[in-house]
Amino acid sequence: MEIMAAVLVMFGIIAVRVISFFYPDWKAIKGEYLSERKHIGYSVLGIGVLLVMFILSQLILRI
Repeated sequence: MEIMAAVLVMFGIIAVRVISFFYPDWKAIKGEYLSERKHIGYSVLGIGVLLVMFILSQLILRI
């Protein structure tokens, strides 16, 4: 179970990097510039995914 919890947290850490940092830049490279509100929204989404993965990992460890 500890391995599954660690995998979930690692997935969350990777997701926060991809969603918060790389995805908005990738959209800008494609020519679609994001407003500041959307940029902050993607950052919040990335942190939210990490938080959900952390909560799931804690639930798995309690089983």
